Amino acid sequence: AVFKIGQRLAAVVQGEKYPYSFKVVADPSINAFALPGGYVYVSRGLLALANTEAEVAGVLAHEIGHVTARHTAQRYSSSVIAGLGTAILGVVAGGGGAQLGQQGAAVYLQGYSRDQEFEADKLGVRYLARAGYETASMASFLASLKAYSALEAKTSGLPDPASRYNILSTHPRTGDRVAAAVKAAQTTAVANPKVGNIDHLN
Repeated sequence: AVFKIGQRLAAVVQGEKYPYSFKVVADPSINAFALPGGYVYVSRGLLALANTEAEVAGVLAHEIGHVTARHTAQRYSSSVIAGLGTAILGVVAGGGGAQLGQQGAAVYLQGYSRDQEFEADKLGVRYLARAGYETASMASFLASLKAYSALEAKTSGLPDPASRYNILSTHPRTGDRVAAAVKAAQTTAVANPKVGNIDHLN
């Protein structure tokens, strides 16, 4: 289902086209990232947290935004890409999600700048609207993610363990900035937007 959601979004991207690939990584942490050339990955932990298909689409659209704006190409050197490719192959083949969760966050998944995050959100909102998804899904997923992190911090007694190796650490975004990006995207409200509930888990 993640592949179908991703292809639906990729079909409405304007400008340079990539042979997009959408994969689910066997990792319980909450992560999503993209590599140059249109390789987009989401973790099983992220899918478990998402409430709707539209929220998954919002995450994928944001990652596609990073690709089309060439943020991923700016972040990765060829040697880093090779190392990450090896780690991903191991996880996808069943080598263990913890390795990617730790190595990915600590070594490969360096955070984007605020401007890059804003641009990726703005582009992502446009892709969501063109694909017929609810554009508010980006903000609703971010709210769920922050609530989850706060709960984890409270129950564990640690500062914020949930954000150590998840999308919060690699995508420093706030609800206000996402809302500003939605406004800046200047998209027309989608009539009868696609939301979905459990389709993304099939």
